[in-house]
Amino acid sequence: MHPSFYKRPFFLIFVLYTLFLSLFLKVPKPKQDDIFYKLPIRAKVSAYINSYPRLKSNKQFFNADILTLNGKEQKGKVYLSCQDCVELQRGQIIAFEGDFFIPGNSENYGSFEWGKYLARKHIFTQGNVVKIEKVENSKGLWFYLAQIRTSILNVFRENLPSSSAAILSGITLGEKGDIPDTLYTAFQDSGAMHLLVASGGNVGFVTLIVYFLCSLFFGGRKRTAFIALTAALLYTLIAGADAPLLRAYLMTVAGILGFILGRKSGIMQGLLLAAFFILIVNPQSLFEAGFQMSFLATCAIILFTSNFKLSYKIHPLARWCLELFFISLCAQLALLPVFTNYFYKISFSAVLSNLLLVPLSAVLMGGGFLLWLASFVKFIFGPVLFTIKFLLFCFEYLVNFFAALPFSNITMPALKPTTIIAYYILLFSLLNLPLFKKKLKIFCVAFFLSALVFSGGIFIKPREVTVLKGRYNLNVILRENNQTKMLGASISGSVAKKALLALGTKEIDCLFVNSLSRSYFYMLKDFNLKIKNIYLPYGEIPTEIEPLLRNTKAQITQIFPNQNYCGVTVESGWVLISGKKEPRVNNNLSFKADKVSSSANLKTIKTDGNIINF
Repeated sequence: MHPSFYKRPFFLIFVLYTLFLSLFLKVPKPKQDDIFYKLPIRAKVSAYINSYPRLKSNKQFFNADILTLNGKEQKGKVYLSCQDCVELQRGQIIAFEGDFFIPGNSENYGSFEWGKYLARKHIFTQGNVVKIEKVENSKGLWFYLAQIRTSILNVFRENLPSSSAAILSGITLGEKGDIPDTLYTAFQDSGAMHLLVASGGNVGFVTLIVYFLCSLFFGGRKRTAFIALTAALLYTLIAGADAPLLRAYLMTVAGILGFILGRKSGIMQGLLLAAFFILIVNPQSLFEAGFQMSFLATCAIILFTSNFKLSYKIHPLARWCLELFFISLCAQLALLPVFTNYFYKISFSAVLSNLLLVPLSAVLMGGGFLLWLASFVKFIFGPVLFTIKFLLFCFEYLVNFFAALPFSNITMPALKPTTIIAYYILLFSLLNLPLFKKKLKIFCVAFFLSALVFSGGIFIKPREVTVLKGRYNLNVILRENNQTKMLGASISGSVAKKALLALGTKEIDCLFVNSLSRSYFYMLKDFNLKIKNIYLPYGEIPTEIEPLLRNTKAQITQIFPNQNYCGVTVESGWVLISGKKEPRVNNNLSFKADKVSSSANLKTIKTDGNIINF
């Protein structure tokens, strides 16, 4: 890639536009005529299904456009679930009775914000189908494409074990709804999750295969390219036409047009055109993890393959393996901040696992379509099915093998914005270093700029008080004086872990438990971050609690009122009754720090003059 690329008006416009969106774009709000303003409600509704239903445990999930509400015209989008329903298709119109409500957002810091996620897709209503009254098939394109998609998936589900069918469905069409939770985690830990998402590799594979086959029979660059692009478009639509697929298809179109016209249009130009088009149509895509991961990984791969060339003196097989290794490495480096800030973990085994899993997934994708076609020709179906089963067994074995490696799943706290910016400055400069003659000078400038931005993180104050809501009461995380303290342990360990990692820490310096009752130690059952010190009321520790405390390997201290530990003052138990503090009759403790104090039952938190009640 020529250095002048970064001076082109289109590149600069794209950068400015994405910067503007990241700074000023807000989460959408429903329009005045949206069904949202009538929630919660049970009603009879007709709706148009506008996404492929995802099947999981006999339950279908899909998006729909509301057409009528209790017989009257109504607007709005809704996310629906339907238990034990007839098989639904995209493009159908369904009439049903259902319960509609506002999508829930997690009240706890660091947890997934479901309502916000749907709002960015302009969906503000969620519903459960109670009873379907009528299903009407449309004659639109989406319905016929859905028929093909369903036919393919049914061949997989009817002839393969459930886990194998889920893997092949994900690799072929990006449909992974029925994949077991343990296997899903293994895909995450092995760094192979991207293989279960229909994306650029799938579109490119379809385009190349069709182009190659057509060139054998038809000839003619333009005609062959047109057929290949048409086939790739059909695949894109059948697979769902989400952001990664649209980006990949638009890039493919740009590349093929450049090839037909005999011009070096530049694959990076195609990537920016695709991303720009997606962000113009739906600017909220910028904040979706899928779009970010797809764009960043593809960008890193393009920069590496454009700017670095391996010597042709290397044996072709060795060169191919090295290229695949470095491509995988570049993709993982580009995605590292995304993994840390969305999933709070990274997988170093991904660089190795993709050397085997990426080629094998390409074979399985082709095999998936071949298996579907073979289902119409019975005498070849058996051998094809046997081969696919064997390849899927090997694929699943490798996923579990790489997921079990000690460096496959490393927990990481979220990075500060300044750290992320500094990281990408350095990575971007390294991937473009071969473009410049004075490489050392350019690298030093980039390193200095990166260090300058990184150092700006010292001015970002940590979130000092974070209140978490458990099943029965509240819990508080305090970050002050370079220490992390937590008041209460009666919350899910996974929720507490996500909150701590989102706050940028992997350990608790001091954990204060205000009661010896079993439910107040709930967090310790599934909490796997480090705890240095645990403080709990004086008294006999219940037998069932002792193993939980030992497993933490923390220093255990039993405490009394009117003492100070770790900057927290222990108080006699109190509760808030009619706005006044009243003594607690049992031995539950209350805690007080500079910015927060808690009641004995953790039902009330006072912070910065505000009172938060459970």
